[in-house]
Amino acid sequence: MLENLSVALNSGKYKPTMHEFRMFFKRETRVTLVEDSSIPLYGFSFVSFVEILNETKDDRRLVDVLGVVTGKGNLIEFKKEGKPCNYVVIELENIEGGLKLRCTLWEDYAFMFLKQLEDHPSESYVVLSDHASLTLEEEFLERGVYKSIADLKEVTQNSVFVTIGTVKDIESEYNWCYRACKKCSLGLKLDGSMFYCKKRVTHYSTFVTRYSIQLRVVDETDSASFILFDKEASNFLKIPAYELRTSYIVKGGDKNRHPEEIDSFKDKKFLFKVQVKIQDMESIVPYVISISRLCFEDNIIASFEKKYQIEEVALIQDNSELLSQFTESSDLLKDNLSVSCDNGVDTPSPLLPTGKTASNMDSSVIKILDVDLA
Repeated sequence: MLENLSVALNSGKYKPTMHEFRMFFKRETRVTLVEDSSIPLYGFSFVSFVEILNETKDDRRLVDVLGVVTGKGNLIEFKKEGKPCNYVVIELENIEGGLKLRCTLWEDYAFMFLKQLEDHPSESYVVLSDHASLTLEEEFLERGVYKSIADLKEVTQNSVFVTIGTVKDIESEYNWCYRACKKCSLGLKLDGSMFYCKKRVTHYSTFVTRYSIQLRVVDETDSASFILFDKEASNFLKIPAYELRTSYIVKGGDKNRHPEEIDSFKDKKFLFKVQVKIQDMESIVPYVISISRLCFEDNIIASFEKKYQIEEVALIQDNSELLSQFTESSDLLKDNLSVSCDNGVDTPSPLLPTGKTASNMDSSVIKILDVDLA
């Protein structure tokens, strides 16, 4: 039983619940234990993987997810303001099987998880993610590991970093959208009058149009091609991919170009959370850089530049050696890295298989940890 509480409107940017009000404990607040079996011990409200992957959940609401661990990355160690920090990325599969998410375990949770795997390698694990979400400030100013574009291109293992840069061009040689599977968001192949998903080994009569925009991003050190997918592109453009595609077709748009709305990315500075996936270290472009989160809030960008002492550098397009690299790797990118309406889309995954799946999970073994969605 609770007494002497403060009550206010639930108006925060990120909400643990969608209730109209929230309560605050004060110094004089009293809490009395009440034995009542009708009151649940846990207040979980699980959101399905389908809702998260299809981006139908409200991003302002913090959610709970439950899944089987099917993969993990290496422990990442770095220093933040002189203090050591650690995290590990894991892959979760839904209990029914077939859908996967990536989550991040920080600090003690990362060590607890890795120790549990080391001590009991043959067991399966269920991970519960409680109120999973990060604000932009947390993502870019507190937890993110910064690397310049030049440093990103030197990475030799699958990793996640934050960086800053200016979009100088839209790489129009690649399609700006693709036909996506409604179930898993991967690209579909046209097969006669049907669309085939190689992951689910299923034919569908319909598809979902999703963004896949290749941006040429420049900073003071180098330039690189970043792939921007549906959620972050929609958030910036304020229009879903299917609506923009329909409008573009009605207007008689050139299929070899992109809608003018996409040019709004050009000459604008962003913070990027990126996944670097290594493809082939022997090739000219051995990596894929995909954007998992985009920040265009001026105050956060300014704080980021101040924190890492990043100065504005003038880049002249006609004379920039960095921008002259556009065509050098375009053929290779088209063959290996592009994601389009006609190509299958496999989003980068910096994870190593554990050999566990939902179907072979031992339901008697359940380990619960708090994690953040990556």
